[in-house]
Amino acid sequence: MIGKLTRKSMRARWGRSVFIGLAIMLGVSFVAGSFVLADSLRSTFDNLFSELNENVDLEVRATLTVDNIQALRDPIAASIADDVAAVDGVAIVEPSLARFAQMLDDDGDPIETQGAPALGVSWTGPSGISGVVLKDGEAPDGPGEVAIDKATADKHDFDVGDEIDIVFDAGTESFRIVGLVGLGNADGFGGATLALFDPPTAQQVLSAGDTFDAIDMKIADGANVATVQAAIEEILPPLTEVVTGEQVAEEASDDINTIISIFGNGLLAFAFVTTFVSAFIINNVFGITISQRLRELALMRAVGASTKQVRRMVIAEALIISVTATVLGILGGLGVAKGLVALFNAAGAGFPDTALILAPRTVIFAVIVGVGITLLSVLVPARRAAKIPPVAAMRPELGFAALGASRRLVLGTIVTVVGALLFVTGLFLNPGGTVGLIAFAGGGALLIFLGIASLSTTVARPVSRLLGAPIQKLFGTPGLLARENASRAPRRTARTASALMIGVALVSAASVFASSLRDTFGRILDRAITADYIVTDESFQGLPPLVEENMAQLDELQAVSPFRSIFGTIDDSDKQFSAVDPVAFPQLADLDVSAGGFEGLVDGDGFLLHEDSAGDLDVAVGDSVDVTFQNGVERSLTVSGIFDDGSLGSNYYISISTLEAVSDLPPRDQFVLAKLADGVDPDIARTEIQAAIEEFPQADLQTNAEFRKQQEEQINQLLAIITGLLSMAMVIALVGIAITLALSVFERTREIGLLRAVGMTRRQLRRTVRWEAVIVSVFGAVVGIVVGLALGIALSLAVPASIIDGITVPYSTIITIVVAAVFAGVIAAWYPARKASKMDVLEAIATE
Repeated sequence: MIGKLTRKSMRARWGRSVFIGLAIMLGVSFVAGSFVLADSLRSTFDNLFSELNENVDLEVRATLTVDNIQALRDPIAASIADDVAAVDGVAIVEPSLARFAQMLDDDGDPIETQGAPALGVSWTGPSGISGVVLKDGEAPDGPGEVAIDKATADKHDFDVGDEIDIVFDAGTESFRIVGLVGLGNADGFGGATLALFDPPTAQQVLSAGDTFDAIDMKIADGANVATVQAAIEEILPPLTEVVTGEQVAEEASDDINTIISIFGNGLLAFAFVTTFVSAFIINNVFGITISQRLRELALMRAVGASTKQVRRMVIAEALIISVTATVLGILGGLGVAKGLVALFNAAGAGFPDTALILAPRTVIFAVIVGVGITLLSVLVPARRAAKIPPVAAMRPELGFAALGASRRLVLGTIVTVVGALLFVTGLFLNPGGTVGLIAFAGGGALLIFLGIASLSTTVARPVSRLLGAPIQKLFGTPGLLARENASRAPRRTARTASALMIGVALVSAASVFASSLRDTFGRILDRAITADYIVTDESFQGLPPLVEENMAQLDELQAVSPFRSIFGTIDDSDKQFSAVDPVAFPQLADLDVSAGGFEGLVDGDGFLLHEDSAGDLDVAVGDSVDVTFQNGVERSLTVSGIFDDGSLGSNYYISISTLEAVSDLPPRDQFVLAKLADGVDPDIARTEIQAAIEEFPQADLQTNAEFRKQQEEQINQLLAIITGLLSMAMVIALVGIAITLALSVFERTREIGLLRAVGMTRRQLRRTVRWEAVIVSVFGAVVGIVVGLALGIALSLAVPASIIDGITVPYSTIITIVVAAVFAGVIAAWYPARKASKMDVLEAIATE
């Protein structure tokens, strides 16, 4: 009985079912796509690291005492390879080396990797224990020969026998391609480019001297890995270690998985927003349709249907729609994953092509989101439907009454205030660290949206009339009717607009935060960086020291300093140290030194630290601090100065000489700062600098103003990505507006017929529906902007002043949102307006 009635009800209202299913499907697609993408990337890199280390039983490498994925291990002496080869049970010893090496295409332009590394590596050939597979040609053997990954060769039309130029830290050299390689069945290496050389050549072109990054080993058949490992440990020099190949693969996977997890969780946050908006739409649509079916449901009660049967029928409709939409959403999630890869790669990410993985966990979460959220959303409408008295079949006004305005005002205020308190607590007090931040701030934001959605019902009538006033004046009767339609059902208007409000609020909050961050960064450059030129690294792998050395020799520049980093531990807490030229750097940046200075960095092992760090360590100028650097080297550093301005993002500064004394890491500069000499023409200086660094195509020379503009563009690009991810929620909100208007048209069928009968034209009717949608959309946008500005200001204030030191309200963005809301309303109204204008006048009048 229930099943038959449910099927008939859905067939009679198939359009509503389709639109609700679309809202559910979009939300599920985003959730499933986020999981699919994260799982696929994780699997790709896990397989890559596993295959690379498949034949490696043990590896000797330098120790690393900090837990930071940015920290690199020092190289080790090549002589260790001979020592471990003499250990009983070691069958094969294969030194490995991986440094920066960027290939150039036929036009001499760098082959971009979109964030993945461009590497030159040592390779003993297919007979070795590396997981690299020779696809074509032969292994390189001697100077002038190189093998490259087949994916790069295919993409840039290189083949065996061709000449190729490769940029190293020491300059550019030409090689003949003798082989093409891959990994297993794949032709590439997760988006990275690889140039492979025999070990002696690799040491020479990669400026490694008599060192390697690690030494891999294969154990003889029958030998015990643990026994051999213990024997090797006994002969290793200090600050080195021997680990298993499985451990190496697991560590590499863990590092990349940390990044993927952060990325995946971020996507899930946007997916949650989409699902939240979908829940609003589902609840609203079922609530409206139950109100419209009051007489039908009351008749069912009058002929014997129980409250349980009525409730089950409503829930059964929701279940059928949600299950169907969830299945389609899971399939759509595969397309969303591909689309996200394309979106982020277009923005400069380095995601490789991956085989999509649909894990059971993804399906479970998709069902929870698609079916679970839908059923939760219809509980209240189903409960209301079950409470309809049979007498309402004759007197519909006795059906049920909505929550009173005063009660809604009180409830909405309480929920909003509680949400605001939780949100502020999470941002500013941060109880429980990251988990607490997510729980308090995220939960608080959720309550704020629910509370505002309830409160907006109490102001929907006056605000709708206010927004509709200019429309009435401009468009006469259609404008008047649109205004009255929007204001006479404030609860429906507010609930419909609430879905759009959430998306607009989040976009507005992100805009305030990004604008404040962008303007703060501009002020930092004006205040803290006094350098005229900044050389940055387009490859994201660091600049070779020759860039700074060549620039330092120019008479046109009076001060040049590199900027490098190394990690260390103070009192069991990991810190990042920035290494600079202590003579030149004070001329290039203003740290607002309040005590001491850079003199101690010039004369010895001194360091500068931020006043907050000095307070945490309870030290002053002249005090000593014990530091264990990332490679295990211990050093006692003397506090030479304390500074107040941490705008450059570093709390600890040491000299380049100190860094080089404690670490053998190949020097890589994050960027280079330079100041023009007095009286030198900037155009002439720029020409000379370009000539000095022209052999390094990854080096990008910019003036202070150009660098500022580039950073602002990157922030704007980030905002565009956030807006793009939130667009899914906006699309669902527009679908909700379209559904609500279509239901409103159905509800007013008789009224529309009478209007047409007394002379209203089809065009006027379409305008009425269209402008009603515009009023609802602008109402949602206005409420969203107000809420978003408040959230954005709170987020900006919660960030340290060194990152955001002022609030910027993006007025142009706000205007754009309002204009977009108008167009969104017009688009959402297209189908309902068309449906209304095509009604048969006589049939509409006869409708009860």
